[in-house]
Amino acid sequence: MKKVTLTIASILLTGILFAQDYTPPSSTTSAFKTKYPSGVVQEWYDNDGEIVCYFENGDNYGSAYFTVKGAWLRSEFTLSEEDMPNEISMSVKNSYPDAEIIEVTKVENAKMTQFRVIVYNPIEESDYEVTLDNSGKIIKEENLNADN
Repeated sequence: MKKVTLTIASILLTGILFAQDYTPPSSTTSAFKTKYPSGVVQEWYDNDGEIVCYFENGDNYGSAYFTVKGAWLRSEFTLSEEDMPNEISMSVKNSYPDAEIIEVTKVENAKMTQFRVIVYNPIEESDYEVTLDNSGKIIKEENLNADN
């Protein structure tokens, strides 16, 4: 059993070390600096041809996705409940009055901005992922505890 545990730990450590050594193409780093001039890079990695950058931009933490040629695809930012736009907050509270907000993610691409909000409904004892447009209109609701 010790050998199995040691082998798994070695594989994980090797994976982490390789991930830390990833250097993105210069076109991608240039595109990132143009998009987020004050962004501070935490980590880069290649996700099956999609180049991902985890970074800080002021008080925001996010990830930006680029093509290998440096074209920006989208960005995702983790928000606190207090940082949610009022339209989003009111829509979630009206639709899920007894729910607790667990997580908020702002997703931007060239065409739109959306918000993914994870809420816990204590009455149903269920988690929901609610996707809203920039105006607060609910686009999609998914019960995360439902059998698919």
